[in-house]
Amino acid sequence: MFFSSKARHPWCQLALVLALGPIGGLGASAQAQTPSDFPSKPVRIVVPFAAGGPTDLMARAISKSLSTTLGQPVIVDNKPGGGGIIGFSEVARQPADGHTLMFPSILAVTNPALMPTYPFDTTRDFSAVTVVGFIPHALVVRPNFPAKDLAALVAMAKAKPGQIAYGSSGNGTSAHLAGAMFASRADINVTHVPYRGAGPALQDLLGGQIQYMFLDMSSALSQIQAGKLRALAVAPARRFQGLPDVPTIAEQGYPGFDIHAWYGLLVRSGTPPAIVERLHAEVKTALASREVRELFKAQGIEPGGMPPAEFQQLIKTDLAQWKRIVDQLGIKLE
Repeated sequence: MFFSSKARHPWCQLALVLALGPIGGLGASAQAQTPSDFPSKPVRIVVPFAAGGPTDLMARAISKSLSTTLGQPVIVDNKPGGGGIIGFSEVARQPADGHTLMFPSILAVTNPALMPTYPFDTTRDFSAVTVVGFIPHALVVRPNFPAKDLAALVAMAKAKPGQIAYGSSGNGTSAHLAGAMFASRADINVTHVPYRGAGPALQDLLGGQIQYMFLDMSSALSQIQAGKLRALAVAPARRFQGLPDVPTIAEQGYPGFDIHAWYGLLVRSGTPPAIVERLHAEVKTALASREVRELFKAQGIEPGGMPPAEFQQLIKTDLAQWKRIVDQLGIKLE
């Protein structure tokens, strides 16, 4: 069994107000811009979150290199709110000329599944540039928690149906969805406790108010390495390079389990392919720099760099997968 939750948010009304204007023109091609004179002005990376989070960190990490290689200032512009819709709307109303990029997390594919009136079609309204980074999630417990592996955790949950609780950084987040998916696959009846961010959830985990949570590596890695948290598993299909001894969930009896969180760059659809390819090449160069790679490693981020067509296919695949998972688990944000 699994615990499903419903949360009411003003996102849908906000989506309609913000999106009606730009959607009508999303298919338009770039105005006078051509690949040969790109960029002709400063480039803006719109981050749909407040400053200080992993998406903001990645955007600022590559912006310095991009400013040099593109020959124009690259500015990070934080547009938080509305589950990313404010940021998407900002990019959608700009010319399709590559000067304004969207830097969403995996919410670009989870929110359309969670929000029945989500105003954008990610694959139709935007074009993929590249994945900047992957941040895996780990299933973590406090150091003295009695379960030493997933089998022991599942046995504990089956022995105490409804009494084991897992936390997340909020309803509809990838951490919530990973927890719900695991509970369903393990056939355990557990309680989901949503928090306003990972910090309060982690505090309650260490205090014993909840028993486990899925936590992104940018928040978990240093705590695991310091012995303040213990990882029972990682959620992606393959092991995380920074914690090679921690097995995946799939390895521990749940084949096919694969929750991966990517962070990537999009532009408006209609942006000339040559401009998209130029942006991809310059981001790939930035990701190869020693400074960026060391920063990403310290933050538990695996560098991306995949070609636009490959990223576009990943988006399509993830959209279908999350729609299937959300429908199966009965989770909706209204």
